Amino acid sequence: MTHRLVGTLAAAGLSLAGIVAAAPSAHAATCYADGCHHKSPTTTGCNGDAITARSKTAPDGTIVELRYSATCRAAWGRIRNSHVGAEAFVENTQGRYDSQFVSTGRDVFTLMVNDRGVQARACYAPNGGSDFTACTGWY
Repeated sequence: MTHRLVGTLAAAGLSLAGIVAAAPSAHAATCYADGCHHKSPTTTGCNGDAITARSKTAPDGTIVELRYSATCRAAWGRIRNSHVGAEAFVENTQGRYDSQFVSTGRDVFTLMVNDRGVQARACYAPNGGSDFTACTGWY
C-alpha cells in the first residue's frame, strides 16, 4: 500500500514529505505549565494529546486516573465508574491542587495543575473530604 501511495504521489508531482509537512498540528493549546492552573483541559485544548499517566482502581470499583498533557505540561484527575457525591482530587508537589465532585452521572474530572518540573497524582474520596480511598502514583 505504501509503495502504491508513493507511486501515485510521484505521478501527481507530489512527495510524501510535502504532505506530512503540510499536516496541521494535533491541536492548539491555550496554556502551558503553571499558566494552566485551575483551567479546564477541554476548553484549553490540553485534552487533545492527553494520556492516562497513572491509574488505580478503588475497592468499590471507581477508577482513579491521573491525566497528563505533554503539550501543556499540565495534569488533572479523573474518576470513572463512581457515584454522585464522590470527589476527584489532583495535587502536585508544589502544593497546588483542585477537586471536583460528581454531581450527575458517574464520572468527573478536575481542573489542571502544573506538571512542569514537578510531579502530580490523582486521588478519590467516596464521600468527599480528605478521606482518600485510592490515589494514583506520582508522575
